[in-house]
Amino acid sequence: MATTTTLKGFAVLPADTFAAGPPSGRFITGTTNGRSIPFPSQPVQGFSGVQFAGNNTFWFLSDNGFGAKNNSADFLLRLYRLDPNFRRSEAGDGSVQVQSFIQFADPDQKVPFPIVNETTSDRLLTGADFDLESFVLAADGTIWVGEEFGPYLLQFDATGKLLQAPIPTPNYFNLPTLSGQAPLVIGHRGASGELPEHTIEAYRLAILRGADFIEPDLVVTKDGVLIARHEPILGGTTDVANRPEFADRQRSGTIDGVLYENEFFASDFTLAEIKTLRAIMPQGFRTDAFNGVFQIPTLEDVIKLVQQVEAETGKKIGIYPETKHPTYHDQLGLSLEEPLLETLERTGFTDPSRVFIQSFEVSNLKELNTKTNIPLVQLLDADDVDYTTGAILYNDVLARPYDFTVSGDSRTYADLQTLEGLGEIATYADGIGPWKRMIVSVRNVDNNNDGQPDDLNGDGVINDADRVTLAPTSLINDAHRQGLFVHAYTFRNEGRFLASNYNNNPELEYRQFIQLGVDGYFTDFPGTGDLVRDQITGAFVRSPQNPGVLSRPEFNTLNGQTPLVLGHRGASGDRPEHTLAAYKKAIADGADFIEPDLVVTQDGVLIARHEPMLGVVQLNADGTIRRDANGNPVLNTTDTSTDVYLRPEFVDRLTVKRLDGNLVGGWFAEDFTLAEVKQLNAIERLPALRSTAFDNDGLQVPTLAEVIALVKEVEADTGRKIGIYPETKHPTFFQDQGYNTSQLLVNTLQAENFTDPSRIFIQSFEVFNLKALNDAIMPAAGIDIPLIQLFGGAGRPYDFVVSGDARTYTDLSTPAGLAEIATYAVGIGPNKQRIVPLSTVDRNGDGQPDDLNGDGQISDGDRVTGAPTTLIQDAHKAGLLVHAYTLRNESFFLPASYNGDPTAEYRQLIDLGVDGFFTDFSRTGNSVIVNDYLAGTGFTGGNQPYYGDLIVANLAGSRGYEGLAISPDKTKLYPLLEGTVIGDTPGLLRIHQYDVASRAFEGLVGYYRMESPNNAIGDITVINDNEFLVIERDNGQGPTAAFKRIYKIDFSQPDPNGVVAKEEVVDLLNIQDPDDLNGDGSTTFTFPFQTIEDVLVLDANTILVANDNNYPFSIGRPPAIDNNEIIVLELSQPLNLDPRVAQQTVQSRAIADALTGNISNAPAVGSTDGTALLASTNNQGSASKVGVGNLSAGPLALGTATSTGNPFALNRPDETLAIVADMPTVPLLNPAPLPLAGLF
Repeated sequence: MATTTTLKGFAVLPADTFAAGPPSGRFITGTTNGRSIPFPSQPVQGFSGVQFAGNNTFWFLSDNGFGAKNNSADFLLRLYRLDPNFRRSEAGDGSVQVQSFIQFADPDQKVPFPIVNETTSDRLLTGADFDLESFVLAADGTIWVGEEFGPYLLQFDATGKLLQAPIPTPNYFNLPTLSGQAPLVIGHRGASGELPEHTIEAYRLAILRGADFIEPDLVVTKDGVLIARHEPILGGTTDVANRPEFADRQRSGTIDGVLYENEFFASDFTLAEIKTLRAIMPQGFRTDAFNGVFQIPTLEDVIKLVQQVEAETGKKIGIYPETKHPTYHDQLGLSLEEPLLETLERTGFTDPSRVFIQSFEVSNLKELNTKTNIPLVQLLDADDVDYTTGAILYNDVLARPYDFTVSGDSRTYADLQTLEGLGEIATYADGIGPWKRMIVSVRNVDNNNDGQPDDLNGDGVINDADRVTLAPTSLINDAHRQGLFVHAYTFRNEGRFLASNYNNNPELEYRQFIQLGVDGYFTDFPGTGDLVRDQITGAFVRSPQNPGVLSRPEFNTLNGQTPLVLGHRGASGDRPEHTLAAYKKAIADGADFIEPDLVVTQDGVLIARHEPMLGVVQLNADGTIRRDANGNPVLNTTDTSTDVYLRPEFVDRLTVKRLDGNLVGGWFAEDFTLAEVKQLNAIERLPALRSTAFDNDGLQVPTLAEVIALVKEVEADTGRKIGIYPETKHPTFFQDQGYNTSQLLVNTLQAENFTDPSRIFIQSFEVFNLKALNDAIMPAAGIDIPLIQLFGGAGRPYDFVVSGDARTYTDLSTPAGLAEIATYAVGIGPNKQRIVPLSTVDRNGDGQPDDLNGDGQISDGDRVTGAPTTLIQDAHKAGLLVHAYTLRNESFFLPASYNGDPTAEYRQLIDLGVDGFFTDFSRTGNSVIVNDYLAGTGFTGGNQPYYGDLIVANLAGSRGYEGLAISPDKTKLYPLLEGTVIGDTPGLLRIHQYDVASRAFEGLVGYYRMESPNNAIGDITVINDNEFLVIERDNGQGPTAAFKRIYKIDFSQPDPNGVVAKEEVVDLLNIQDPDDLNGDGSTTFTFPFQTIEDVLVLDANTILVANDNNYPFSIGRPPAIDNNEIIVLELSQPLNLDPRVAQQTVQSRAIADALTGNISNAPAVGSTDGTALLASTNNQGSASKVGVGNLSAGPLALGTATSTGNPFALNRPDETLAIVADMPTVPLLNPAPLPLAGLF
């Protein structure tokens, strides 16, 4: 409706107005519009709430300061009492006097998280602690504040002291799922969007990402073992096509009526043969960096994984097997259902809350229904979508379950979606698994009417990204009516799968389906699925600045950061070490860095080997090579890492050399060209302890350049910036042969353009080469890569031996030694026993160490831990990082004190403060970090990977309680959020109700609907029990300001969706100004400020409005920065003002009269006329008039001021108003203070 509003009063507080207090603004970055920072004291600015203070004065709330948490740590949070002398038609000069302020503080330590002034006694609150945006005055004299960072409600007494812990905002949500519970996140074939599908690695990652269930599609091998593959054909998901030994298995065959030509069928392979295959990523648009690395798991392998996860973390992850093509397998005589149930029984995994069995066919589910109480799920398929209309197509073999085709049943999947069909499903199954297009379909767009679908994103391809969604079907509701849950498939993050409505944001699709009531969803990216689920179903509303969201684990590391997971020689516990396969697996398992030990070839190329020897032989006592009865060298099977010993062409390279003073026999890398090294295959170095299943994979010895190329590929494909951690092995040994491996390393890094110091550490057990790198080699190359001094468990650096330096590694670990290391390196890499010593035990007193693990040999597994040393603390005192080596899972290496639990060792070292750890099992190290330290801390997005159990924001930006109103009887608070909570309809803002007496939220009053989701609200204030005024605005200012309005809303008139009725009252860009009160020469007044955050009803016809001037940034009236403008507006239609609201003006004036009486009888401080001005400024921002307000019958005790021109702090007696100012030296008296409580 058209309204006419008239400007009746205008007052201005200059932008450069300051109150007493410490300097501020030193953290501001960017333009300050000509103002120098830091400011001399505290700017009086950023008004975000207003209430009556009496005698025509008002309390104004300053917000968090300078617009952001990270730049407002020196801005003090206050309420200012202002006295505007409104310019009216016949009186007033338009000035504003600042009379006093209330400083908010937390002296009683109610805030449960760290604040800026954490260690001070008064604990004054700052803009980095809270973002105050609204406030009301309660009947008991306390001050209630609405805050945005939490968002929180805060309660202060009248002196500004926080009375209770910040009150978080409950998250109200109504999930239309069958059970009312949150939907399940189901890892579709694992985390198949990130790693090759149906692999243990993909399943493990899905669990880490937050999946509740993981899905193994089941097919069967020739010998009747269930394995996880999406189809019985292997060509698209394994490397079988590249295996010449299986070339004869390639054939054509028919599955469910479809002919597959030149394929490989799982039923033609035994399990042993299947285990020699390696998984590949089937989709060309996803990373292939991990192809050829992972094995094909059996169902039993998958169950063992979730059982291991439960043992290590307590998480009860479920499995969701699909019986693939059961009729086809029955025809082969390889039925799926019996081995499925047998495997579940044998492994003890029969809890019906942790298993679903699904199938696209019907008869096998009906059979299973007679044999098990495990919940069954009927999958629903279709051929495609008619993209012209969005209709689902049911054609050919995908029209119906294949067992229907065989039996002659003509019904289609469409028939199964009818109420009748769903009713039948409910007789044998518990839920349905529909294609998501059966719930929300899509269609093409033809905006130019050329008869062709429009390429909306201009990529030259028509796919879902160029389509729009249709209205949802009733399938979910229909299924729920029949008592069936709905688990929809498949959600994918890539843009090609996202309808254009979702704006390339996969989270929007999840939100829509959750709002529709889906009970679970299959997703290739379970991290995204869990993130959205947690945002919608989290217990609280949280902004990105919420302390929980910003929380991080507390580590005792040098920099407080999360310890690094360092893939020791790659994932050397699971794959032959120092191979691209080992490095890839380490990366897939969560390593932050991978470690290539570097040796050199004859032609000067750095390759990754743990030692110069490619194969090692035993020596006789005289140093000659030991040979067996046939004259063959006797192999050292704990140090041989290639099959060089099987290569007759290299038999002449076998030799004996002195390596760091010790005779060693073997084949040495420096005696081979790179081309010759590339002919060798890497093998497991510890075959007695670790699997040799990968020895025949043809894994080559990689060069350093190839390792760098791998991490670059991973970064290009996934965005993950994996680092490398090269060790220069035996630099003196190689130097003696003419190879400067340190120089070769720097040359290679430069040649490969990989010199980012955040992604490389260079380590060495020797000292001279590290010093040469630090002092000469790197400076000459113009790079500065961090160096790490390695410590052996005993002995000394070999260059010390050569040079005659008698110091040992133990000497280097002393404070003096660490101080020297700090001159050339950034950290140390000690043997873990230098941190946690080990010793054997002799419990039977036979004088021999006990074989505690019973393996017939004495190893670390038979030793116990001692008291930790101070090495970590000493190194940190020297400013050095500590990267300990090596953590291994096997009982041979795991000290007995950890009782067979390798995670216990990780936790001990992490708790002691290691900055990183080398591990042969990155999967274990990463799991410990994620589950034991990151869980329960915050997720901020960006480059931070998402894992389950993180605290997430569900409110965009700092858009918390911008408005706070109180009921006329002052019993209820009505906090109004500025932003839409994730899961709500965009543009709807929650209006909460909080009961003051019980101190409890009571739910939602309703929703405020913004005219545009891009708008923001500025304030809410009471009219009567049901009606309130709300400021709504756009983000424009000056000439770009287009929408600045005030609406009247009515709680008693919500629509069916809970949206309250609203009616425009004021257009702030079109106000009549017949008397030109602001002096701009126009009779039309505009209020074109970006942020307008203050509204107060003065009487039934008049309201007060003020802006937040965002000092020193906003320019709503160019060219100068914004002042604080306070205006009085006369409405064209009177408000139905509750008498109790109107009475507040009278009551506050009475209080002010009493105060004024006190003021008139008190000696004024800093003035001679009895006024109550705290500080007003001239245009230069310096104090021109100083005094105190709210004086009692006797003067307040404030201490002594100084004449230095600097702000000074005063001692504040309990429950009195603390005043600080710049003023000349004035003697101050010390009478009894006047408590402020009860004055409001």
